[in-house]
Amino acid sequence: MRQLLVAALALAACRDKPPAQPATAGSGGSAGSGGSAGSGGSGSAAADPWNAPAAPKLPNTPAARQQRAEAALARVATILPEVAKLRGLAFAREVPRRYQTAAEFQAFVRRGIAKELPPERSRDLSTAFAHLGLLTKPIDLAQIVEQAVTTQAGAYYDPDAKAFFLVMVPDNILALDMMSAHELTHALQDQHFNLTKYLPVNGSLDDDAAVARRFVAEGDATFLMMLYAMHGVLGDQLTPRTLATLRSQITKFAAQNVDSLKAMTKSQATAFTAFGMDGDIKKAFDAMDDIPPIVLVPLLDSYMKGALVALTAYDHAGWPGIDELYRDPPESTEQVLHPATKLFPVRDHPHHVTLARTGEAELFGNVIGELQWKVYFELWKSPHAAEATEGWGGDRYVVTRRKDGRLIGRIATIWDTEADAEQFASAYLASLAVRFPGAGASPPAAGFARPDGGRVFLRTAGTKVFIVDGADDASALDALVRTTKFD
Repeated sequence: MRQLLVAALALAACRDKPPAQPATAGSGGSAGSGGSAGSGGSGSAAADPWNAPAAPKLPNTPAARQQRAEAALARVATILPEVAKLRGLAFAREVPRRYQTAAEFQAFVRRGIAKELPPERSRDLSTAFAHLGLLTKPIDLAQIVEQAVTTQAGAYYDPDAKAFFLVMVPDNILALDMMSAHELTHALQDQHFNLTKYLPVNGSLDDDAAVARRFVAEGDATFLMMLYAMHGVLGDQLTPRTLATLRSQITKFAAQNVDSLKAMTKSQATAFTAFGMDGDIKKAFDAMDDIPPIVLVPLLDSYMKGALVALTAYDHAGWPGIDELYRDPPESTEQVLHPATKLFPVRDHPHHVTLARTGEAELFGNVIGELQWKVYFELWKSPHAAEATEGWGGDRYVVTRRKDGRLIGRIATIWDTEADAEQFASAYLASLAVRFPGAGASPPAAGFARPDGGRVFLRTAGTKVFIVDGADDASALDALVRTTKFD
């Protein structure tokens, strides 16, 4: 559970001071806060985060970072009971924690990526994504994932080691304690719901379902973290006023697309530096431009849009409503992108789509899902990316390589209504002119010419849309339509 940006986003939210509260709010309500560092005078996030003075600016040396890390880890003893009380779950065992240097963390990340995304898989996946237009060109995907993780991680909880690690240690107590609260929530999730099984890396879930589950885990932790940052002022319980304040902030962040989120976080860099952040935070912000949307969007959205999922579940059944999302997980990003209509009160279950084997060498196949279709349309500057994807009902794709080296992508999708299918098909055809400028439009039956010599064919059949990307003629599309199964 590696995260940094969520702490920056939430810290930005916390700079908007809530309405004035009674003088007694949060003045000794919980057992955790009664003996907290905040109430004890050390300045933790349990104190008023809007009025607390910034920590003195310290030199960004290894010794200074070590000192800040040791102080932050010592405060975990007081943060643990506060997190447990706010979340309504008890810690069954102690959570080991330690500071990890950037070099140690990078080595840890490389070991994980080498196991989960070895060179051949990284190359094939990147090639498949580029062919389908989810990337503008093939990239070293393993290197990009490593960059995304190592530059965007301030702290993480490792479900395998059952331990919490600090990686970046800005000289701001509020930021450090918020990151600790977030990661300790992951430890709580793991102890109660087994994150290793909930977030498997063995391919037992399709990509879209896996991202949906990450929305739950990260959204729950972000929701709790924001509440933690506020509870010293607003009290230990989610009162209507507290919920209104949180809802305003969460809704504002969740409504932004990746470009506006990047612009917002970068605009905070100067303020964060003045607020006591060190140069590692700004470096992480700057690195966002190098991370392609297919990697960055799920990373960002799982926090703030995920927090909206947690808030919606809480609105329906309190903390037990959030707990239930671990026992009965969401099945698609459609559900978590529209929690108030697709996840609650009744779930909109996705269709299972099965593609027939072609006999060609398969590079990669999976589910794209609503979130990554939205990434696709935003990448190719569609003016109606959200509208083109909101009626998603299921899909499956595969990218194969013919004996002559030609790549062919096959995609079968199903939509809620025929109008949704037509809207998606129209937006997809329009995207081809942007992806392949100068290739020349053709009548739909003749396909759209690709620069590599292949053609893109599309057919709408009721609520279904079929795409073959890279074939010589429409016979491949005929076969896709004839052999695809929808459950």
